[in-house]
Amino acid sequence: MKSKENPYVRFVAEIGQNHQGDINIAKKMVDVFGSFGIFAIKTAKRDIETSLTDEQKGRIYDNPNSFGHTYYEHRLALELSNDEFIELKEYTESKGLEFFSSFTDVNSLDFLVEIGVKRLKIASSRVTDYPLLFAAAATGLPVTISTGMSTMADVEKIVSIFADREKWLLQCTSCYPNSELDVNLDVIETYKNKFGERIDRYGLSGHHVGLIPDIIAACCYGATVIERHVTLSRAMKGTDHAASLEPAGVERILRYIGQAITSKGSGEKKILDCELPFIQKLRGDIGK
Repeated sequence: MKSKENPYVRFVAEIGQNHQGDINIAKKMVDVFGSFGIFAIKTAKRDIETSLTDEQKGRIYDNPNSFGHTYYEHRLALELSNDEFIELKEYTESKGLEFFSSFTDVNSLDFLVEIGVKRLKIASSRVTDYPLLFAAAATGLPVTISTGMSTMADVEKIVSIFADREKWLLQCTSCYPNSELDVNLDVIETYKNKFGERIDRYGLSGHHVGLIPDIIAACCYGATVIERHVTLSRAMKGTDHAASLEPAGVERILRYIGQAITSKGSGEKKILDCELPFIQKLRGDIGK
C-alpha cells in the first residue's frame, strides 16, 4: 500500500528499464517504492522497430550488461510488451500513484495517449526533437521536462512549445552517473528567475550518486519535484543501476527533506512553548 504522500516534494521514481523487461520486477518496484510516500512511477516507452536505425539494430552488443547479442536484441529484451505496459500502468494507479512515461518516437507517444496517461515526460534526449515535441504539444497533456544536454536557448524553445499547459521544469545533467561537480543546482534558481510563474513546478532530475543534492534542491532552492532513477539493487545487471537509488536511499531522501524543511521554522524569533518550563529551570535564579 502507498504510504501518505510526502507533503514537501513530489518524488518521481524513475524505473526506466531497471525492471529488466520483467513485469513482475516492475510490479515489485511499484510496491517497494510506493510505500515511501512517493508521488509517481515513471518509466520509458520505445518502439524498437522504428526508433533504432538499421546500423544500431545490427550492432554487436557484447558486454557484461548486455541482454542480447545485438543492440536490437538487447533493447527488445528490456522493453515491456504493450499489454504488460498497460498492466503496469493499471497496477501503479491501483496503488494510488500517478503513472507517466517518456517516449522516443511518435508510435510510443500515440500509444501513451491511447492508454490514457495523464502526463507526459519529455526526456533530455528528446529536447531538440521538434517534430516529436510538437506532436506531444498537440495532445494537450501536462508535461514534465528534463533539461540535460541542453542550452538555455533549447530550454526557452521547449518552454514556448508547451506554453499553454501545465509544465514541470527539471534541472538535469545527462551523465550516468554524474559527480556533484556537475549537478549544478544553481540552474534551478536561474530557471525561476527566467520563467517565473510560466512554470508550475521546478525540480531536479538527478543522475548523481548520493542524497545531498536532492535534499538541498528541496530545502534551499524550493524544488517541489525530485526525480531519481531507482532500483531494487545496484548489483543487478544493467547500465542504469549504478546511477540509481535503492529503496533505503529513497526513504532517506524523503525523510531528510521533511526534517530539513520542518527545521527551517517561521523565521520569527520568540519564546516557544517548549521553552517555558526551561525558563523557570534555567533562569529561575536570575533577579533573586
